[in-house]
Amino acid sequence: MFWKRSSPSRVRVLMYHKFSEGRSDYLTVTTSQFRRHLGVLAEAGYHFITLQDWLYHIYQGLALPPRPVLLTFDDAYVSNLTLAYPLLKEFGARATLFVPTAYVGSSSGWDEQAEELLSVEQLGRLNPEVFELALHTHRHLNYRNTSPDDMATDLRACVDFFVEHRLTFVKALAYPYGGRPADPGHYEQMLRVFRENNIQAAFRIGNRINASTPRNIYDINRIDIRGTDSLFTFRRKVAFGRLF
Repeated sequence: MFWKRSSPSRVRVLMYHKFSEGRSDYLTVTTSQFRRHLGVLAEAGYHFITLQDWLYHIYQGLALPPRPVLLTFDDAYVSNLTLAYPLLKEFGARATLFVPTAYVGSSSGWDEQAEELLSVEQLGRLNPEVFELALHTHRHLNYRNTSPDDMATDLRACVDFFVEHRLTFVKALAYPYGGRPADPGHYEQMLRVFRENNIQAAFRIGNRINASTPRNIYDINRIDIRGTDSLFTFRRKVAFGRLF
């Protein structure tokens, strides 16, 4: 849904990873915590948008609702489907799932204790009105130290995966580890690769709140939501972004 007049609202992008019924840690949020988060957002008048909504606003000028918030989940853990998905439906919320496509149906080898990731069949069962899919590189690469040629190969493999399996997706990327090249020349080469491959947006961490039309579409900030955060900390992060 789009509003008749463009909104000056800034956009908050929240970053989640995995979910548990009872265990919380740096990357794991419990279902009770997530329920409270969704309730806080709804009660405060935030409107859940999709990444595609935002891209329509950025590229075509379509208006966003007041107080837009974009929920994003990294890595496509099975718990995103089994635990987070029912709560998203309950609250009428929407989210973007960033998928490292080489690991679909496998496990998260980058974690200290690997966890099961969604299969192609499970990704296909996700209601697109709740979950949209996007890129998290093919091999969960840290682009900070990846060559432009390897980036291009990796991005093409990621896109080919979605096309091969007939999965609807948004051509936008979340950087694994938040990693982008620090060297300006290397960074410009990465941007060239993105433009050549028609990548529409890319997300870092950064913990800041974004302008509705970001200055750099390939450096959009997300707010890191942790299972170790208190509800007070969650509220402050949503309100102000970076806490220090």
